[in-house]
Amino acid sequence: MATIASSSSTVLLSASSSNLLPFSHPSTSRLSFSSSLSSSSSSLSISPTFLSHNSSNSRHFVNHSAFTINASAAKKKKVLIVNTNSGGHAIIGFYFAKELLGAGHSVTILTVGEEGSDKMKKPPFNRFSEIVSAGGRTVWGNPSEVGSVVGGEVFDVVLDNNGKDLETVRPVIEWAKSAGVKQFLFISSAGIYNPTDEPPHVEGDAVKADAGHVGVEKYIEETFGSWAVFRPQYIIGSGNNKDCEEWFFDRIVRDRPVPIPGSGLQLSNLAHARDLSSMLTLAVENPEAANHNIFNIVSDRAVTLDGIAKLCAQAAGRPVNIVHYDPKAVGVDAKKAFPFRTYHFYAEPRAAKSKLGWQSTTNLPEDLKERFEEYVKIGRDKKSIQFELDDKILEALKVPVSV
Repeated sequence: MATIASSSSTVLLSASSSNLLPFSHPSTSRLSFSSSLSSSSSSLSISPTFLSHNSSNSRHFVNHSAFTINASAAKKKKVLIVNTNSGGHAIIGFYFAKELLGAGHSVTILTVGEEGSDKMKKPPFNRFSEIVSAGGRTVWGNPSEVGSVVGGEVFDVVLDNNGKDLETVRPVIEWAKSAGVKQFLFISSAGIYNPTDEPPHVEGDAVKADAGHVGVEKYIEETFGSWAVFRPQYIIGSGNNKDCEEWFFDRIVRDRPVPIPGSGLQLSNLAHARDLSSMLTLAVENPEAANHNIFNIVSDRAVTLDGIAKLCAQAAGRPVNIVHYDPKAVGVDAKKAFPFRTYHFYAEPRAAKSKLGWQSTTNLPEDLKERFEEYVKIGRDKKSIQFELDDKILEALKVPVSV
């Protein structure tokens, strides 16, 4: 005689039999297996418990056994990524798509623009075949016409990794709402935090009221029942198409001084793209934990501007000559002469650690070695580069430059 009670997450089975033989383990034994279905993955464990009593000669097992079967099912999601076609954020969608596919989710990535454009010849877009080969779908078009671009397909989750203002993102939000999307995720920016004398930036700190991302964040909060916002800083990783560490490599491999504005002790943050994709994936798989939260999607360690230069030199196996300057004194715009903010700009991922159980894996010494290998592989170390602004700075500082 056996009875089974089942639900979406638990199956209980009790059995009574006079023919059950004892297992070799004295009192309990466990059998487990897992299976994958098209829309969910399940794990099942069977724990038979044997009631026993000891006699003077041996242990006797009664003929009643209770089995408990626990099956946990994690529903696989259909995720749409609206991905920018330029800038440092493009790599986020690429890594996120690959991680989701590796976890068994269904992914469509909609990239702004046309597939045949010159932008698509650059990374990470020229590696989108990796997404397709993993089972993902890639489409191109205008996010304001997202419904027609995806052909009426239904999604559980939408990530907007494109818009910087409400005018751009609103059509995606409204389409997602009308299409029954259950969760909306948005890539904002840690750049919206007001500069502070008390770093690091943490979730809840004051932001620039007139920043475009802030308007989007507020609208999402007002519109969606389940949402989460992510604020990244500087991103590194294979496939990045925005100069970050490359700026330092360009000077180090050519034995040029590396001009850094200010003292060089300003704190910043670099995170590997895999850390961003892992945090986003946790939000998809744990929507209740992510819901109504803002996350700094950054690594958990700061680095000084001088430190970045030194770590890049270490990765390249070269010496580095750092020189400091005052942008106003030498007459240059630091935003054009240097790829990082010239003040403390460092956020911490406190919310992700406490609410999602997320952990950073960014390891700059090792990750920069990977980046330098790619830098050499594409031949950028041999490329002819002009350093007009550098030369102006170095001339003002009377620092000689080898030809």
